[in-house]
Amino acid sequence: MADGWSSGPRGVAGRGCAGEADPRVFVPDDAETLRLHAESHLRRTCPDWSCTLGVVPAQIRLARQATTLLGLGLLIFPGLVLICLFWLAFVVFLALIGQRVLLLITGRFYARPSGEPMGDERPRRSRQIWPVYTVLVPVYREPQAVEKLVAALKGIDYPKRQLDIQILIEEEDEETLQALLNIRMRPHFRIVPVPKGSVQTKPRALNYGLALARGQYVCIYDAEDQMHATQIKAAVRAFQRDRAQQSDARLACVQAPLVPHNRGDGWIAGQFSLEYAVHFGLVVPGLTALNLPVMLGGTSNHFDRAILEKVCGWDPYNVTEDADLGLRFAAAGYRVGSIAPPTFEEAPVRSRQWVGQRSRWIKGFIQTLGVATRHPAAMVRSMGFVRYLSALGMLGGSVLSALLHGPLGLILLAYLLIPGLTPPGEAVFLALTGFLVHMVASLLVMRNWGLSGLFAMVTAPLYWPLQTLAAVKAVLELFRNPYFWDKTEHGVSDKQLERGALHRAAVGL
Repeated sequence: MADGWSSGPRGVAGRGCAGEADPRVFVPDDAETLRLHAESHLRRTCPDWSCTLGVVPAQIRLARQATTLLGLGLLIFPGLVLICLFWLAFVVFLALIGQRVLLLITGRFYARPSGEPMGDERPRRSRQIWPVYTVLVPVYREPQAVEKLVAALKGIDYPKRQLDIQILIEEEDEETLQALLNIRMRPHFRIVPVPKGSVQTKPRALNYGLALARGQYVCIYDAEDQMHATQIKAAVRAFQRDRAQQSDARLACVQAPLVPHNRGDGWIAGQFSLEYAVHFGLVVPGLTALNLPVMLGGTSNHFDRAILEKVCGWDPYNVTEDADLGLRFAAAGYRVGSIAPPTFEEAPVRSRQWVGQRSRWIKGFIQTLGVATRHPAAMVRSMGFVRYLSALGMLGGSVLSALLHGPLGLILLAYLLIPGLTPPGEAVFLALTGFLVHMVASLLVMRNWGLSGLFAMVTAPLYWPLQTLAAVKAVLELFRNPYFWDKTEHGVSDKQLERGALHRAAVGL
């Protein structure tokens, strides 16, 4: 492994400033070439994986055939078809609950973080090799966040000469640039303006930064992130351990847990924090332990750069580029792991802020689901039937539940309030089972949450139907503006996590 700067990336002509007054601002000589590469590489190299291809003819034919068959069935045998649809829905939702139970049990009792050594496996300090590590931090219109962001990045416990930190900003974002220039930075920091292009998304900026990366490994952080100081070292140990074991399926990525630091800042923040606690504390470890496809989180992903480049980086047009990339890793035969040191970030506080973020996630899941179902036979061959089914369950289950939580909640409420109506026993069974699984999962992850945690747990059924509002917004945007990135507003919470509290907060998770 390298112990100094690695060779330059393809097509990068310069290592220093190109015509800028401040040497911290890095503009390569071939910036326009890199911009085009960032926007079109996946679409040109692997068009079947680009969401810009849209719905392919085979999917259109299948949809038409299914619609025709359903319409004829309703005309000829309406009662029988409605009964079949009811039982189909029952089986699908029961299967999704079963999948979640399996992941929760595995994540709680059988998973172990990839970077956590066993016994005396931890390498001695004198023998440890720390390769060059690139940190990509896309920031857009966040001048108020960059001071704490840079302080967090400075606090990373890793040899500074082996760090390559790129703060990626859009070239017209003068406010954020000026805020960054007002902060003292060491030479391993670079401010990288991303040229204006045909699309303006986070994955496009990441592709641009990847082309300039100097490290053997690459990780992603967001503007509001406060990462644990030891996280990068844990990721390196996970990759080195995987290479030493020479496993058949190489480790492409490790995911660090994301933990909102402001869970007490309102009901929305509490519900969001509980979601994250279950997802990153149980579901993701369960997926990694079973070697199932992981829909990555949007930050604190740590990648083997060679593998990341091999699968063509991020899709700049997919608004959940993290979920899409996790699926591509699985299809290419790679694994995703998890590590323990967390990243703290801000949970949404306002309902409008939450709906905007959630609608982007749902829209991206639909985009990714469309890509995943273009060639199902090929996906099964490359991924395996069980892994492909798990990926469809995670993606499709998220979209389906978001679309149906609201209507089903209203129907169940009508059954309970209107005299003489009795809800179907199967529907009551699913509702109670789902809520019971939620309660068990919540109790497994809530440490030191107190009464606020219990309140969030029991009021979750009021939170779930809100996803339907976000789902409706997502579907409308898919037709009107499919590649629009609904940026989440940060700095809304009154509660801010200080750097000195990071370790104490991590211990108390």
